Amino acid sequence: MNRPRRNPMPLFAAVMVLFLIAGAVRSASAADYQIEFSTFLGGSDWEHARDVCVDSTGNVIIVGGTVSNDFPTTDKAFQRTQDRSGTKTDSAGHCDAFVCKFDPNGALLWSTLLGGPNYDRAYAVEVDAADNIIVAGRAGPEFPVTARAFQTTFQGSKQSIYGMQNGFVTKLSSDGSSVLWSSYVGVNQLCRDVSVDAKGSVYLPLCYTGNGPKPPMRWFANAFRDQPMGGAEVGAIKISPNGQNVIWATWLGGSRDEVGNCGLRLDNNANVFLNFTTNSPDVPTTEKAHQRTYSGGADSFIAKISPDGNELLAGTYFGSSGDEEGNSTHSMAVDSSGNAYLAVSTTSKDLPVTSGVVQPAFAGGNRDIVVAKFSPQGGLLRCTYLGGTGNEGPDGIYADDHGDVFFTGNAASADFPLTDNALQSTQSTPNDAIAVVLANDFSSLKFSSFIGGESYDDGRSCYLDTAGDLYITGSTNGPGWPMKSAHQPTFAGGGGGKELCYKGGCFAGDVILAKIKRVVDRKD
Repeated sequence: MNRPRRNPMPLFAAVMVLFLIAGAVRSASAADYQIEFSTFLGGSDWEHARDVCVDSTGNVIIVGGTVSNDFPTTDKAFQRTQDRSGTKTDSAGHCDAFVCKFDPNGALLWSTLLGGPNYDRAYAVEVDAADNIIVAGRAGPEFPVTARAFQTTFQGSKQSIYGMQNGFVTKLSSDGSSVLWSSYVGVNQLCRDVSVDAKGSVYLPLCYTGNGPKPPMRWFANAFRDQPMGGAEVGAIKISPNGQNVIWATWLGGSRDEVGNCGLRLDNNANVFLNFTTNSPDVPTTEKAHQRTYSGGADSFIAKISPDGNELLAGTYFGSSGDEEGNSTHSMAVDSSGNAYLAVSTTSKDLPVTSGVVQPAFAGGNRDIVVAKFSPQGGLLRCTYLGGTGNEGPDGIYADDHGDVFFTGNAASADFPLTDNALQSTQSTPNDAIAVVLANDFSSLKFSSFIGGESYDDGRSCYLDTAGDLYITGSTNGPGWPMKSAHQPTFAGGGGGKELCYKGGCFAGDVILAKIKRVVDRKD
């Protein structure tokens, strides 16, 4: 990670920013929201969720990783206990992916593990038209793959804090009882995102560490780029619905390093959008792009690739004097008109905010959230900061048909901007989850609230359903998360501090899941 660059703004400017935020919040056209259900989920050790989605009947699916040998699973699940019978390689410890489905009222329908004897964790989930569940993440050797999958052999070649790792993708039946197909993915250490088109084809980000073997060249026939340019590289791959064939793959990057935690979304025409962080000055851009030159440090980048993988339709940098980071799972959304939305953390004080936005300047601390909207050609349409005098970061973003922007994340700022319809108007601890709805012109907040309790609470992903209800999942390292109609009303264990789910740690204990229901539209 690049070192944050700190340059605190003068006190007068900071006060003016907070004054402008407060005014915008009070005048916001809004909807009322309430917690429909909220629950813990976990065993006696740590686990955390990394993604959430909703199927065609309103059932809620979450995925993540657990080290608890008593993580709750259900009868007829594909895998009820952790598999530690195979060959253990050097890693940060044993972890299994989990997949859980709740009904629309928050009752647990089923829960399964997914893993082998090493470190396996899920980061992304989507459903296809038949409500089969597609899960992607990281896996060690001997992860369960199927015989006719497009890549049955482990190809991880770089030792990490998790041991040897390779990306995986798995398609589960809608009842969680069987694996329809499962495969390793390229030479990635992980796949942090996944998308599925109307025909059931599966799209995943690719990454290359900069050395070691590469995926087969046959995958890249007719690609926009068939070889990495240099250093660590990102790309995309399209897989057939039966998981047996690579339809196409391409690389996209520059001569230096791109961060491998790449996000991926599709528009209504199956154009493929990638978002990532780059340190390269020569990632290819396009004529109508917002920013065609690299700003230095860590810049965000958004690329739009044609449905056949052989043309770059749009490509733009987004950055300034500091670092724009957090481009990974759930940092990008694409609306029904093909506009792209980016929510990342920034240390830059001079990003190109647009006129009339809710927060035109950096508020303080080391990091603020920045939200930006781009045209289908990569032009900047809207841009605003959002934050307080501490640090905050987004993780999960959606845009509805009106262009309103929904996201979650976490905030360490007691003065993070909130609305008068907030569910929780004061911070419970030094870090709470947040839920935010930004108006489509970025001029006001329709809803903004802390959500948390006495422990460290982190919103890691969200999902917006067709009714405008927001689902948030993540983790907490102790009790206090607000409960309502809970499947598991008490904290089960783990999370006594900064758990070593990776070197340096993350705040994990139990999974948290909440449905925040849109109640009624109103106008202040």
